[in-house]
Amino acid sequence: MLKQYEILVHDVLEDIFDITRSEDDRLNEIIKKYFLNGGKRVRVLLLLMCAKLGNFELNRKDIIRMASIVEIIHTASLIHDDIIDNADTRRGSVTMNKQYGNEFALYLGDYLFAVVLREVAKFEDERIHIYLTETLKELCIGELIQEDGLYNIKTRRLDYLKKIKRKTAILIAFSCVAGSIVAKASDEDIRSTFSFGYYLGMSYQIIDDYLDFAGGAQNLGKEVGQDLMNGNITLPALIAKKENPELFNNFTKRTSRKEKENIINYIKNNDRILSETLTISRKYLEKAQKSIDNIDSTVKTELTFIMNKLARRDN
Repeated sequence: MLKQYEILVHDVLEDIFDITRSEDDRLNEIIKKYFLNGGKRVRVLLLLMCAKLGNFELNRKDIIRMASIVEIIHTASLIHDDIIDNADTRRGSVTMNKQYGNEFALYLGDYLFAVVLREVAKFEDERIHIYLTETLKELCIGELIQEDGLYNIKTRRLDYLKKIKRKTAILIAFSCVAGSIVAKASDEDIRSTFSFGYYLGMSYQIIDDYLDFAGGAQNLGKEVGQDLMNGNITLPALIAKKENPELFNNFTKRTSRKEKENIINYIKNNDRILSETLTISRKYLEKAQKSIDNIDSTVKTELTFIMNKLARRDN
């Protein structure tokens, strides 16, 4: 089903190279290489699908440009995220900060955000600007909350859900709603796509956090329990803490690697914890599905397909 989008995704990449092009050939090459090493283009695909709820062909140029903007935002946020996490690899490759240094990576991320601001200013529909400013604000708050929440054993499930809303769900929601707005879909469809993207984004991040313990390198390109190793308390860890509070009695920045491995092994070998994590993810998927009950059947089928595909990343 996704085959039909290959040409469109290629057009988006070409558009990204065009709008990020500068007078610095080295910078252009680095940007091109980084984007070509991109992931699944989930946000781009969702935007293109939701744009079918309006007049796709009439607004094709603007739809491609908005897909480019969304992918640039996502990529710039990952570059900044890797700096904060001091990450060495991303998608199986060396991170920008590791290869070129934190300062270069920081300015490159800033450059990409500047491109976003320049290009989005060309869109007249104020709803795009309202949704985008809220999205960027929430992304930044999400990073601050994650940094403050490291090794915080008082983290509640509500805190976790607010964090993943800001770090993941809000940009996926923007991707969906931006596609429908730019394509001039109906107000009802625009509301539906935002809700769908939000609930799908919540599930998407919970699945990632599940795979951090149940999948590891094979599924995510990183070692099992890497988030917990970095002090990040995700949903499986919260469930484990409720089940066995003593596990986290001495969980601080000074906790040894061996002690962290003990917690990771407890979680990854505990079917109850992993099953409860998946159950919560599925509840968000059910809400996502319900959000699009009344949209065009063809678009509904495509969104359901990609939703189910994302939910089965552990298979």
